[in-house]
Amino acid sequence: MATAESSSLKADEVWWSSAEYSQPCPSLNSHKFMQVTDLLLENPNLNSSHLFRADILFDSTSALKTVDDKARVHQLEGNHHEAFAPENYTPPAPAGPEFQNATLRRRVLRRLIPRKPQVDSLLEQWCYIYDLIQPDDQPAGHIVVYSPQVKSEAEIPWYHPPIKAMAYLLQIQGTATTLSIHFQTFDLASSVDLPTRTHRTFISLIQTFLRLSRTPAGPVAKTNTATLQSMTPSALKDTILPQHTVQDTYSRLKQTYASDLISRWAESTDPSKHVFEDLSIAAFVIELWKQIYPPGKFPGFVDIACGNAVLCYILIQEGYHGRGFDARRRKTWQVLDMEEYLDEMICVPQPFVANLSGSTSNNVTDETSSMESLLGKVPIHNGLFPPDTFIISNHADELTPWTPLLAALSCPSSPLPFLAIPCCSHALSGAKHRYSPKSVNPSTLETPATSVNDGEPQSISGDLKSLRMAKMKERDGTDDKSMYACLTRKVAAVAEEVGFEVELTLLRIPSTRNIGVVGNRKVVAKRTKSQSAPQNGTDVTQQIQRVVERECLLSGGVTEAAKMWVSRAQKLQTGMGRGKVNLGAKPQAAKRNDDNNNI
Repeated sequence: MATAESSSLKADEVWWSSAEYSQPCPSLNSHKFMQVTDLLLENPNLNSSHLFRADILFDSTSALKTVDDKARVHQLEGNHHEAFAPENYTPPAPAGPEFQNATLRRRVLRRLIPRKPQVDSLLEQWCYIYDLIQPDDQPAGHIVVYSPQVKSEAEIPWYHPPIKAMAYLLQIQGTATTLSIHFQTFDLASSVDLPTRTHRTFISLIQTFLRLSRTPAGPVAKTNTATLQSMTPSALKDTILPQHTVQDTYSRLKQTYASDLISRWAESTDPSKHVFEDLSIAAFVIELWKQIYPPGKFPGFVDIACGNAVLCYILIQEGYHGRGFDARRRKTWQVLDMEEYLDEMICVPQPFVANLSGSTSNNVTDETSSMESLLGKVPIHNGLFPPDTFIISNHADELTPWTPLLAALSCPSSPLPFLAIPCCSHALSGAKHRYSPKSVNPSTLETPATSVNDGEPQSISGDLKSLRMAKMKERDGTDDKSMYACLTRKVAAVAEEVGFEVELTLLRIPSTRNIGVVGNRKVVAKRTKSQSAPQNGTDVTQQIQRVVERECLLSGGVTEAAKMWVSRAQKLQTGMGRGKVNLGAKPQAAKRNDDNNNI
């Protein structure tokens, strides 16, 4: 237990605090204080792991977007519209507390969203922000009050301290600045003994606030193309869908499917990692389709390199028709009774099929039959799908750079929409390849680097701290020159080259490989509303041919790249795995990975 004492706040009601809840902070000014306040208003999960987020329902200054504002921003023209509150809507608000020498400047209503809604209840809070004024009218600091909308302590959820209200107080007196936490209880006791958990919560709250004040979020740079888009999370979060819609759908899917999928897991890999990742991707895809397609107009999907097919299973269970395929059958396919919707087959992209078959005709069946004779009894797919099919390329590895090309080749006059989530970096030949920043830049696409290990020069200083920071940025994908950032940019650049409208977004999945590349989202939405003019299919096909020829120079040309692709497919079927192919060197054997053999 910890004993609180009467607060220094001069108010019309009794407030409590403790010397342990006060910290000197000479570097914290009014601007930083308000920056962190806004950050925490929207992201209470920074203080409690039990929370997903906070939905802003009202802001008297419109500094923060409400959930309706965010939905309006992300809504596409021509499809079903949700019911929004009027733009100038002002909810009835209880009178905030009154403090001496303080002026109320802003009111915010938010709703706290727990991670486990089946366990913890939602909680609405009114937040009151005050300016402190000295007798000589000079700024003296700020007060931010959080007031839960409950009638008794019994209504407070577990994730929230059992108090009537809490306040951050920033006091500025000359050169001295202090941040402290104050609170009100539900009863009118003359002394307060806090439970240990509440005491630790207050200490954690003030420490988190000060930590965030030292690293406030900077401005997000806006760009016109996905190729030039910054890879920092702040630039990519919620660029396509509002956070609340995806997280709400994820919570529903997790409640419905998670325990059953984990209990029936048949692979040797960690079930929780794969299940929760696929549930997160499914939530994003479902909300994306709701945004793009009117009810009853979904054209179907294909999940290329579907792996364990958990994503396919969830989507089909949710009523979306589609298929998946992979080079190898997984145990999960039978366990989930999904074999009706899945195919075990090798994808050999159509340009390679045509090249190796030596065909000059347009008879795709003959070309595919020729390839099947080359690969034995293994079924072959050329990567061409029916018009309007939505392509999912989730950590498809070798097929990742091919995704926009196959989407465009499938229907050159109306390229298929797609979602690609890059993972491991490969060239079009299937060989592992690290793209350099200059090979991604649109101004240098016509003369790509031809070295497999063409990377950026090492730091001259050799400073250990700088090297560690660079490694950390590369691992989490925030370094614009990292292998993952360059791969993602490459996929976006190729897609833009062949005519796609490309968008990048950060997916909220438990993986560092979490950037989604979305092609033709807005184009498809407009097409479902009205019959827009198709593209010139001949021009698109010719552009794809130029891109394939240029990119295959990395492997010695289209023919050599095609042979390399087929050779790797043959090794995969004979149990040798992918291996690592370095141009100019002998292929090296590598350990098989049960969930990543996706040619």
